[in-house]
Amino acid sequence: MQPPSPDIISIEGLPVHTEIGLDVFGRSLPHPHMLAIHFHLHPTSLLLAAATDDSRFSIRYWDLESEVLERVNEGAPWTSGRTLARAVTGVAFKHAGDAVKELRVVVETQNGHPRATGGMRWELTTPHGAHTQEVVASAHGLELGALLGGVDQEQRVKQRIVMDLWFVEKARHSSEVDYTAIVNRIVEETEASGYRTLERLVHEAAQIASSASAEHCREIIIRARRPAAVRLADTLAVQLTRPCNP
Repeated sequence: MQPPSPDIISIEGLPVHTEIGLDVFGRSLPHPHMLAIHFHLHPTSLLLAAATDDSRFSIRYWDLESEVLERVNEGAPWTSGRTLARAVTGVAFKHAGDAVKELRVVVETQNGHPRATGGMRWELTTPHGAHTQEVVASAHGLELGALLGGVDQEQRVKQRIVMDLWFVEKARHSSEVDYTAIVNRIVEETEASGYRTLERLVHEAAQIASSASAEHCREIIIRARRPAAVRLADTLAVQLTRPCNP
């Protein structure tokens, strides 16, 4: 997705410690998470701040950090990263004024799925003055073991596959989505099957994801990596983007 403006002010790597959803044991416990807030500016906004050398014409970010942390603590526990990102979006817009064309908030959590070593993320993009948002949920570094390859030995020993998944939610979709259950289904069905090519594995994983998330999502993106599949390269990767169909 291309940003609406090449002029962006970002606050990145803001640590928060709060409860988001339930862990694998069904508990709601505080964990460390990371926030990023990206202000996509109107073309003239940054020019005015630069020309005057006056931050008052830009984002009022000097008070934003403390207010975001206060809002995070007030709203805990959070049902999902999605609800937390929405709350942070509301706080951030108060400091943006008319300088911002669009605002993007990313919540990154490490306890979203036990096998997603790269964590889970929720990314909310909201145009200024809009009542709708684009929501993208994603799982990164998902570790799988799959029978993959064209020779007999590869069909006897499971190969290490690392998968990233993105779920683009439908517009005006308001209910929470159990992405842990969807990811579990992808893992279980993929590991129970055998494939000769990485292309086939990704294609079938995309079909599973599409079917499992069709009620809530309009598009899924899956990228699978097979380390050491090519002799001199680190990784072979295949990525597919598909619409969600039941």
